[in-house]
Amino acid sequence: MTNSEILKLFSSINCARLGDGYAPHKPILILLLLEKILNGHGNSFTFAELDHDLKKWLEKYGSNNASNTRNEPFWRLKNDGIWDITGPIELNSQSSTPTPNQLIESNVSAQLKDDLYQGIRNNPELIAEIAKSIVTQFIFEPLQSSLLADTAPTIKLLDRQYWWVSQNQTYKHEVPGNFMWSPKTNSRGGRVPSYDFMEEMKVGDIVFSFADTFIKAIGVVTSPAQSSVKPDFGNAGANWSDDGWLVDVAFQELGMAQFKPKDHMGLLNPTLPEVLSPIRPDGGGNQIYLAKISKQMADILIALSKGVGDSIVEDLSQNLDFATPNEELSEVDEIKMRTDIGATQITQIINSRRGQGVFKANVRLIENTCRVTKISNPKHLIASHIKPWSKSDDLEKLSGFNGLLLAPHIDHLFDKGFISFEGNGNLILSTHLDAAVIDQWRIEKNINVGRFRKEQQKFLEYHRDVMLKPG
Repeated sequence: MTNSEILKLFSSINCARLGDGYAPHKPILILLLLEKILNGHGNSFTFAELDHDLKKWLEKYGSNNASNTRNEPFWRLKNDGIWDITGPIELNSQSSTPTPNQLIESNVSAQLKDDLYQGIRNNPELIAEIAKSIVTQFIFEPLQSSLLADTAPTIKLLDRQYWWVSQNQTYKHEVPGNFMWSPKTNSRGGRVPSYDFMEEMKVGDIVFSFADTFIKAIGVVTSPAQSSVKPDFGNAGANWSDDGWLVDVAFQELGMAQFKPKDHMGLLNPTLPEVLSPIRPDGGGNQIYLAKISKQMADILIALSKGVGDSIVEDLSQNLDFATPNEELSEVDEIKMRTDIGATQITQIINSRRGQGVFKANVRLIENTCRVTKISNPKHLIASHIKPWSKSDDLEKLSGFNGLLLAPHIDHLFDKGFISFEGNGNLILSTHLDAAVIDQWRIEKNINVGRFRKEQQKFLEYHRDVMLKPG
């Protein structure tokens, strides 16, 4: 079968209507199959091996009790010319669809039509195209990205992009802080293609950090660009516009595996972008903050890290959140109506309330671990206001000194006033905190978490006076 014939076959499946859309049963099953084929699965699929994931994702994306009919797409996909069913003759002869238990107990399996399977296997571009066509045609738009990521994470990342960011001035801020920031315009107010690229970055994209002539870190984008005032870079970027783009990126440094691209231009030269290249053919850097690079160039950069880059990308690509953001919190409606501040500042305050944006970036410029648990992985830390957002003025809402990075259970205790901290770092436990919680969560009662900066101490004083539950 040709690629176009295969695409037409999948787009022509008979998908049950559900209200104004379609039932997700067949689309989810097809995505599960494509994911397995992409990862090398042979052409035989038992219902038993698909049942767990099919049930799980129908419970998440289907209507009430959708998972109870998960047997239907498996059995009826044969009517679409996708595959053939192998099972006991008595099941094939009965008028009704076999139940999930019957399919499992009878070890029923299915095989794609041979020419279809041969056309798909070892063809990731076609698999990605089929998957995109399926979700676009049959899945409600706000759910398309997250459903594809849940059911077929390897396929979802096939369309990832690759970026080179030159961070000479901001490396020490952005990489430890796990973000990237650029102004929207140059100092004269003109558009800059390198800055415009920030809006194109997507969750799952890979970023190579270049600083001091070395590729020093690799990152994976964890949330797309949002309008943001400039984080506190100190003296760096003093002439930059305050209005910019902020992208969350989970970075990991290469350490001893860092390398100079200039030493490998024989490999890299054929892959350099024709326009807006981050480096010149001689290996010298161009005055470009962000550049889009090809997968071929990215593969070479990863290979030059001697295995470390592969490990970083694999690790950072786990548990990415592709879900559509929740509806805005009702509390931001009041902010939207304000006329005493500009549109950019309104956006920053709203984003800070969502736990995103410049507040989180500013906190990460100051704190890099949960002081109680010592966890440093940003995926497992919450940027928590010390003085509550609702009680803070506009500057305090965005100040990194008004925040801590805390593990979720520690954040709960701190936010509810069951714990606080002295300025010198001593942990304070409220008498209202259940002693069993302290033991079961293995919180050291007499721990000192390290002295806080003077600017943080004024917020901690408020927390102790107002938020800590009294004895």
